[in-house]
Amino acid sequence: MAEVKLEVTKREASGKGVARRARAAGKVPGVVYGRGMDPVAVEVDRREFIQALQTDAGMNVLLGLKLDGETITTLPRQIQRDPVKGTLLHADFVKVDLTVEVEAEVPVHLIGGEDAPGVREGGVLEHPLFMVTVRCLPADVPESIDADVSHLNIGDQIRVEDLTSTGKFEFVQEPDIVVAAVAQPVSEEELAAMEADAGASGLDATVEGQEAATGATAEESDGSGEPSVSADPGAEKEPS
Repeated sequence: MAEVKLEVTKREASGKGVARRARAAGKVPGVVYGRGMDPVAVEVDRREFIQALQTDAGMNVLLGLKLDGETITTLPRQIQRDPVKGTLLHADFVKVDLTVEVEAEVPVHLIGGEDAPGVREGGVLEHPLFMVTVRCLPADVPESIDADVSHLNIGDQIRVEDLTSTGKFEFVQEPDIVVAAVAQPVSEEELAAMEADAGASGLDATVEGQEAATGATAEESDGSGEPSVSADPGAEKEPS
């Protein structure tokens, strides 16, 4: 995996006001930390950082941060975004040693889904596991892992143990976790029954709620059909 070089500068001050001014100037505040170094508050050009994250490696891209004449090899982690706009607010850069293994999440791409016999027969291709965790050297983290599903019949599955490794990485998840499967299609009769059950459950919940409300009203009545009045002196109206 190629390393993307990024220029970063130290942030001499901290605080929300400083971070806001940095973002207004087209920068993303961040912090660099890792084994053998003290944390350093930095800021990086927003456009260059976004372009680095758009490579095929995604969040597993190796970033060579140029800081004070030194290049620090890092992985981007804990990226914070604005919940509404989606803009970058802050990022952590974790220093890595290229000779020490790391764990990384890698996307799984399904190949040949339209050709799978089960899909051609009306089955539903399911993809419950989109990411797998691998352990390897930082430079050997794969950009993605392909899973060939073109041979699956209805009821067949692909598990983690069926995925192919180059030998440079190993999978961390349990081997029997399902990555993809072709499920039996739901018939119109089964779908109608599911809708009827859902409707009945909603009706039962409505009736129970009405009964609970009616019961509460009855308990508050004094038996004459009129709500009872509290005898608590504290409930009397204070003089104006």
